[in-house]
Formats: sequence, C-alpha cells, structure tokens
Amino acid sequence: MQYIATWIALAVLLSGSVMLLVLSWNGLFPGPPAAALMILTWLLVAASGIFLFMLAVKKAQRLYIDEARRLEQERSETEKRLQAKKRRSGDQQQMDFTAMARKLVRRIPDEASLEEAGKMLIQYLARDLEIMSGIFYLKKKQQFEAISTYAVVNPEEPYSFREGEGLSGQAAKNGQVMMLTRLPEAHLEVCSGLGKAKPAYLALVPFVRKNRTVALLEFSGFRYAPHDIETLCRILARDLMQKLSPEKS
Repeated sequence: MQYIATWIALAVLLSGSVMLLVLSWNGLFPGPPAAALMILTWLLVAASGIFLFMLAVKKAQRLYIDEARRLEQERSETEKRLQAKKRRSGDQQQMDFTAMARKLVRRIPDEASLEEAGKMLIQYLARDLEIMSGIFYLKKKQQFEAISTYAVVNPEEPYSFREGEGLSGQAAKNGQVMMLTRLPEAHLEVCSGLGKAKPAYLALVPFVRKNRTVALLEFSGFRYAPHDIETLCRILARDLMQKLSPEKS
C-alpha cells in the first residue's frame, strides 16, 4: 500500500505541477482559469509534496535506527569477542601453571625421599618462578624443622615450629594451601646489595599424607598473580605426594 501510495502521490505531484504550469500560461485559454480549479490543484500538489517529504523523513529515520542498531550489534559482538579472548587467555594461563606444576613434579626422581624432593623443589622454584625466598620444612617427631632454605635473611638460624604455631604451624594443622597477599611491612623483606624488596605474596604449602602434614613449603615472590601461584601450589602438593610412596616419605 505504501508503495502504491508513493507512486500515486508522485503522479499527482507531477500532473498537478504540469496543470499549474498550463493554467498559468495565459495564451492557452481564452479567459482566466477558475479559482476553484487553481486552489484544488495547489492543494493536490501540496498534499503530494508533504506526503513524499514525510515518507522521505520516515525512511531516513528508519535508516538511522537501522544503522544505530547495526553499530550497537557490532559493538556488542566486539565486546563478546574480547571477553571470549580474555577467557581463553585466562584458561591458557591456568593450563600453563598446571603444566608447570606437573613439570616440577616430573623432575623429582621416583626414588627420591621427601627430604631430597624438598631441596630440589626449592632450587626449581627459584629458577622457574623466580621466588624471592623459600624454606622447606620436614616434620621430625612433633616439630617441623627447616632442611633447605633460599635467600633467607639468616640462613644459619634454626627455623622450626610446631603444628598450630604461627602461620606456618596453622597451615600445617589445616593441611590446606595458604596464600597471603597482605603482609606486614617488615615481614620477609629480601635484602641484597641493591637494597630491600617486599614480596607480593607468601605461599604456605603443606604436604599431606594420610591426613597428616609431613612437610611444609614456604616461599615468597613478586612475579605472577597470587591466584595462579595458588593453583600451582595445590597441584604441586597433591601430585608430589601421590608420586612419593609412604615408605619414601
């Protein structure tokens, strides 16, 4: 209907314009044109022009709305692609830390004792994760004693604790990985010839066998996100204890 009405309005506009041109040509008619005919012709021309103008405005508005919707859809699709890319990047990063944890476990020989495994872990973490400091504790009787250290302030100091004592003891008691990011100002500052540096996180990793913590790894660092390090620690503690038999542990 709109298509038909458009053509009718266009035909009326053209024919009315021609009629007005003919009526205004004094030489073609013996007398002046009738006023009613002139008024009717003008009304038809004006109505047709207004109709066509409103139709053009409506079409332009529709085109504007369609263009706005298209731009909004493109923006939404771009945001979705960016979010999907971020999720894939996060998944890939998660997979990388999972692979790194399993790689660390594979480096430990099957015949190694838990004490030997702890010393090797400290070395591997210093090289692969660039940790700032680290201590590996082994439970002997009722006390956890440090058997390997890396970049601690006083390496000759006999670091030890009992289950439930301090943060390390609480982690050993709970048997769960603890990741601390809000550290005291003077806690575990690493000193070197270039000055002092404070770590971004402190990881406490208990190694549990038969619901009992038999060793604990404590290390600090600044590189990588703490939640990624926590993922690595959980897999590392689980897979290493599965690899080492109770007799070797």
